[in-house]
Amino acid sequence: MSSFELPHGPGLYLIDKPAGLSSAKVVSHIKRHTGIPRTGHGGTLDPFATGLLPVLVGREFTKQADSLLMGNKTYVLKVRFGSETDTGDLTGVVVSRGAQLPSKTAIETGLTRFQGEILQEPPAYSALKHQGRPLYWYARRGKTVVKEPRLIQILSIRLLEWLAPDAVIEVECSKGAYMRSLATDLGRALGCGAHLTELRRTRVANLSVEDAIPLWRFTSVANQTPKSPSNG
Repeated sequence: MSSFELPHGPGLYLIDKPAGLSSAKVVSHIKRHTGIPRTGHGGTLDPFATGLLPVLVGREFTKQADSLLMGNKTYVLKVRFGSETDTGDLTGVVVSRGAQLPSKTAIETGLTRFQGEILQEPPAYSALKHQGRPLYWYARRGKTVVKEPRLIQILSIRLLEWLAPDAVIEVECSKGAYMRSLATDLGRALGCGAHLTELRRTRVANLSVEDAIPLWRFTSVANQTPKSPSNG
């Protein structure tokens, strides 16, 4: 994929998703260009997030979705300290502010509390289902649905950069971990509030964003490539 040569027809497409598009929208872009209706992805990214989105095109490849969903993920987060939002990210409304920013040492110490197996409450604005509807459906209507905390695993978590009020943090985690919840919980643990301003996924299982093709480049190349028959 690094040479921007697209596979012909069914296959595993590694896409570097841009900010501003949902994962479903990216899939629909690829489905339209390949002409293969049976297309899915290996793990949702929020619209504001960027990075690796494995897209599975064709019947044989969509069967791999479960194994990708079960794989570990690696993210690079930009966390803004000093305020918490209702969504846990920059798209939400500020619900609390801290009086003082933490030090670099306090952040590094705080991160150690999240290493290993932890209980994490899913964010109110998530696609996790409750009675057949995603949680964000209830949240957008002002309804509070509290889901039981789930056991997740943070395999590694480290501070890459601290330039107040923003910290860049790398996280390797298990299936089911929410980075927005992690940012919220970290802000609460440090007593100052925090939320995500950027989120980039760099790995899914053994797949790397370094081998992915930017969506705009995929679209450009796909427009010049004959479509395969709709045999997916």
